[in-house]
Amino acid sequence: MKVAITGPDGLLGTELVRECIAAGATVDPLLESECDVTDADALRRRLGRVSPELVIHAAAYTDVDGAEADPDRAYAVNAFGTFHVCRSAAAVGARVVYVSTDFVFDGSLGRPYATDDEPRPLQVYGRTKLAGELYVQGHPPGGIVVRTGSLFGPGGAGFPDRLCARAAEGGSLTVVNDRWCSPTYAPDLAKAVVALAGKADSGVFHLTNVGSVTWSDYALRLMDGLGLEVEVLPVSAKEYASPAPRPARVELDRSAAEGLGVAMRPWDEALAEYLDRCGDRLRRSAGREPDTPSNDGVTGE
Repeated sequence: MKVAITGPDGLLGTELVRECIAAGATVDPLLESECDVTDADALRRRLGRVSPELVIHAAAYTDVDGAEADPDRAYAVNAFGTFHVCRSAAAVGARVVYVSTDFVFDGSLGRPYATDDEPRPLQVYGRTKLAGELYVQGHPPGGIVVRTGSLFGPGGAGFPDRLCARAAEGGSLTVVNDRWCSPTYAPDLAKAVVALAGKADSGVFHLTNVGSVTWSDYALRLMDGLGLEVEVLPVSAKEYASPAPRPARVELDRSAAEGLGVAMRPWDEALAEYLDRCGDRLRRSAGREPDTPSNDGVTGE
């Protein structure tokens, strides 16, 4: 199978490229420098030349607070960029897999969100990603929407990397204790996305690692796992004001994907693997030299 991947150098995209190759696919990585999703003509030419059977659309504007300040940019990438991807894919008869977000929900439901629950995004970022979903759901010959959230992984740029960078500045870390997340390991998600693409032609699916945790408890688990004596101060979301409102608790119901045999492990098991693999890099980021030689051995950072 020929697979084109947008955002191939990102946190998830790097893992998607690796997983597709491992599955025997021929991969065309659509780097932003070569084929920006906001450039409809460039996309059409590239996909017309490659003629993929599947396009995995992982490129996105993911700066949640930045989207509030620059909504035009967020819409250009997440909404209209997705439209361009769908239109160009349709021209060559390729299916589309679109990576969306749990931020399309407002977090007020009180139970895990099913795939058919009504989206109610609270911020610009969620609204732009929801617009992209609507384009994909109307895509011929088929489109899959994968909602996920709270990504972390070897490629960096996730919560563990940001937290360790803050730890290097010294002092305590203030982290919200009344918002919940389902930390999702990028290699696990990539494997699940590729498996799902082989089992479904279209539909909306939720994919996260199993379980949820408050952000402050997540931070405590990270500092403990890394052996860093850094104080974590839990604060309310109201005290930790941010430009973009965020849902208090969004846990996703994964039953649609699990019904097809696509399941993911608990988040704490994935975190343990990640810390074993990337712990030395994170300690250096936090200003601590590791006690043993590095075993990171990762690319894409």
